Amino acid sequence: MTAQAQTESVMSDALFSCVYRWINGHTINEIDTIAAMQRHKHEDPLSLLATRLKSVSPGNTGYDRMCDQGYIQTDNDKQREKRTELVLEYITPESLNGLLADTDRLNRLFPPEPTITRRTKLPMSVGSVGYDARQDYVIKGYLPALSLCSIYGPSGSYKSFLAVSWACHIASGKTWSGKRVSSGAVLYVVGEGGIGVPRRIKAWEKVYNGDKPLTSLYLVNRPVFPVRHQEVDEVLLAVQNVQEATGLKVELIVLDTLARCFGGSDENDARDMGAFIEGCDTIKRKAGATVLVVHHSGKDEAKGARGSSAFRAALDAEFNIKREDENKALVLTCTKMKDAEEPQRCAYDLRTTELFHDEDDELISSLVVMDAPREVKENDPALAGVTRLSDNHVALWQSIRSRTAKGEACTRALLRDDLKVVLGEENVRKGFGRWLDKLKSEGLIGIDGENITPLNSD
Repeated sequence: MTAQAQTESVMSDALFSCVYRWINGHTINEIDTIAAMQRHKHEDPLSLLATRLKSVSPGNTGYDRMCDQGYIQTDNDKQREKRTELVLEYITPESLNGLLADTDRLNRLFPPEPTITRRTKLPMSVGSVGYDARQDYVIKGYLPALSLCSIYGPSGSYKSFLAVSWACHIASGKTWSGKRVSSGAVLYVVGEGGIGVPRRIKAWEKVYNGDKPLTSLYLVNRPVFPVRHQEVDEVLLAVQNVQEATGLKVELIVLDTLARCFGGSDENDARDMGAFIEGCDTIKRKAGATVLVVHHSGKDEAKGARGSSAFRAALDAEFNIKREDENKALVLTCTKMKDAEEPQRCAYDLRTTELFHDEDDELISSLVVMDAPREVKENDPALAGVTRLSDNHVALWQSIRSRTAKGEACTRALLRDDLKVVLGEENVRKGFGRWLDKLKSEGLIGIDGENITPLNSD
C-alpha cells in the first residue's frame, strides 16, 4: 500500500474533519481535535498533524501571530494557501487531494443543509380548480352567503320593508319568492330608530307566521358604527349572544341605514368609506354571516346609490328599489351580482295589515311585502306588453328616446357612455349587446351600423 493510500485509509473522521475545517477557514471543533489526538497517539505524521491543529488557534497561538502567518485576516485564496501549506508539512499533496476528493466521506461528515422553502400564507389554487364549487346563498339567487350586499333607493321606496321581509323569511326558514333560504338567526340594526321595524315584523308574523312571534330575529335599537373597532366588537358580541340564546347560527346582519351607521364620517370620502367597508368585512368574516346594508339613492337617482363609489365596488350584490308609480308595490332590480347571474327585474306588491287599535281607538296598521313576483307595470306606452324587461333595458330605451327627442346623435358609443354613468362601466361592458338585441327583437329600435333609431317613438 502506498503512503498516499495508507494516509487516506488510516486518517480518522475526527482528524479529517479538523483538516477540512482548517483549510476552508472554519473554526475547528475542539471535540474533534481531542478525538483526533486520542485516535492518533503514535509519533507519526497524522499524530503530529492533530497536535499541530489543536495548537493553531487564536487562543493558543495568539491573534496577531495568526494574522502575521496569514492564517486569518487576509483574502480567501491566500488564507487557504497558507493553511494548506501547514497541512502539507505532515502529509503529501497527493494524500491531501485524495482526502478532499472523497465525496462520500465529505457528505457523511458535512451533509448539505436541507433547503427550507418559505411557504406563503396567501390562499392559492391552480387554474380552474374549484370551478364547480357550490355557491351558497342566504336567499338563493339574491343574497350570497358570507357576502356584503346592499339595497338602495329613495325615501319612500319601501327598501326597509324589503329588508324586513328578507330578515323574517330567513329567521323563519320560509322560502322567499320561491327561492330557498338558509334558515338561521338574524340581527337587525335599527339605525333609524322608532317603532316602524317592530310593526313591520308583527305585520309579517300575522301574514306569514300565523301571528306567532319570530324568536330568532333580534333587533339592535340604536345605530352601530363599523368604522370604530369597539363598535365592531359589540356587534360580534351581540351575534354571540343571539347564537347562545337561539342555538342558531346568525345568517344575516342588517344595517339600516348606512347613513345612520356612518357616524360623523363623510360618505363621499373614499377613505371614510373604506373604513366603513373594512368594519363590515370584519363583522362578515368573524360572524360568518352576510351583511346587508340599507342605503339611500343620490340626489340624481339615475346615478345610483349615494356616496363614494368605493362602496359599490366592494359589494358582492346590489339591488335598486323603487316604487311602482303610486301603487303599493316595489320594483326590485339587481344592479350588481358579482359571481352569478342577475335575477330578473320584478315587482312585489305590499299588503296593508291591521295590527291593533291605539288608546284613541285608531287602527294601527303596517305593510308587508308579498313575496309573489310579477311583471313590472311600465309607464312608457311603447313598453306596454314587452315582457322580461330589466331596468338595464329601460335605461337603454330611455337614453335612445332622450337623444332622438333632442335631435342628438344616437350611436352605440354614445349610448354606452350614457349608460356607464347610470349602470357602471363593468355592467355596460358585459350586457350592452344583449340589451340592444332585446330592444331590437321586440321591434322597439332599428339598427343601421352604429346608428340607433327608436321605431315606436311618438
